Amino acid sequence: MITVIACTMRSSCMDNIFENYDRQLWKNKQMIIVLNNDKMDIEAYQERASQYPENEVRVFQLPQKYKLGKCLNYAIQAAEDGLIAKFDDDDYYGPKFLREAARAIKRGKAPIVGKNAAFLYFKGKHALMVFRRGGEWKYTRSIKGGTLVFRKSVWKRVPFPEFKKVGTDSGWLGRCFRRGIRIYSLSKRHYVCIRRANNNSHTQKKSTRRYMSQCRLVRRTKYFSRYVN
Repeated sequence: MITVIACTMRSSCMDNIFENYDRQLWKNKQMIIVLNNDKMDIEAYQERASQYPENEVRVFQLPQKYKLGKCLNYAIQAAEDGLIAKFDDDDYYGPKFLREAARAIKRGKAPIVGKNAAFLYFKGKHALMVFRRGGEWKYTRSIKGGTLVFRKSVWKRVPFPEFKKVGTDSGWLGRCFRRGIRIYSLSKRHYVCIRRANNNSHTQKKSTRRYMSQCRLVRRTKYFSRYVN
């Protein structure tokens, strides 16, 4: 069983969360959505969740004052034993994302996998780019937080830090690394980190110009999904 965990503060991302989940080819899956904004309408999410078999998709709402780490710990505690996949609410996950990650874990690569090298799409520039070239298929201490897939048993040893405003994922990975837990970077495929034109709408405030200077251009396109899967 893979449980997708999606924490969100943005009602505008509801369709994207469900579409990413529906797109996955992995059959044995569930999803837990955590609403982390006091003004969000939980009933709208519950109505959408009711279209799935009972308990396949569950929705919780936690106080807005809770940091990301506390929301993640709450959701993972409620998940079945097996694998946990952390999905960001605004990124793109291709059909084979869960399949690639689950197979790597099952084959013994590491109990934590994700993507060090990754595709980024800058919406304002219509630019599909690659970040951290050469970071595929290797052991690492750093992978993108939106691509984390790991055994729940790892989380039982190392829960997420609950009081960090930023750096929740990197802080957790650092703690895991220091405890000798292996971390493995998969291919860059099947996932795209979406960067909106407004940098302030992201947790990572890095400017578009600076971010793009650290990447390699793949192509200018409005239809990035055909090049990443």
